[in-house]
Amino acid sequence: MMKKVNYSEYEGKYDESIKERLEKDPESVDVETMRAFLYGYTFTKEYAKGEIPDEFSMDYWEEFSPQEKLILEAIDSTGDGKTPETALCVIDVHQEYEYIQRVVRLSVLQLVRQSVVDGIDCLELKDYDGRIEKVYFDISRRFEVGY
Repeated sequence: MMKKVNYSEYEGKYDESIKERLEKDPESVDVETMRAFLYGYTFTKEYAKGEIPDEFSMDYWEEFSPQEKLILEAIDSTGDGKTPETALCVIDVHQEYEYIQRVVRLSVLQLVRQSVVDGIDCLELKDYDGRIEKVYFDISRRFEVGY
C-alpha cells in the first residue's frame, strides 16, 4: 500500500533504539516503525548537518538481509516512482542509487540524465534496446532542511 510521506507526522518519532533492534531482532521492526526511524531522522540536528547513519544505507547490511528488505519496503511504501506525483521518498540521493541497483538493476541500464525540479529527482535510464525509463524520487526533505 502506497502512502506518501507527510514528514510532519514523523517529527519527534526518530527512536535511536530501533538501530539495536535492527541489528539484533530485525523481524521485530515493521514497515511503519522503519518509516518513523527513517523519516523521523530528518528532524535531527545530524541530518541538518548532512550526516546519514550507516544503518540507513542498504549497502551497510548484507544483501537480501531483513534490514535491507525493511529499508526497501519503507521506500516502496511511499510510491511507485513512475511519475513525479508517485515519486519514491528517500532521505538522501545515495538511497536513490542503492534503490536503483536493487530494484531496477542499474547494471543493465545506463544513466542518461538526472534532473531535479521542485525537490523531485528524475533519473532517466536507458536499457540495451535504447528505451528510456524514468524513475522519480522525492528528495524535497533534504532541500527543506538544507543540502
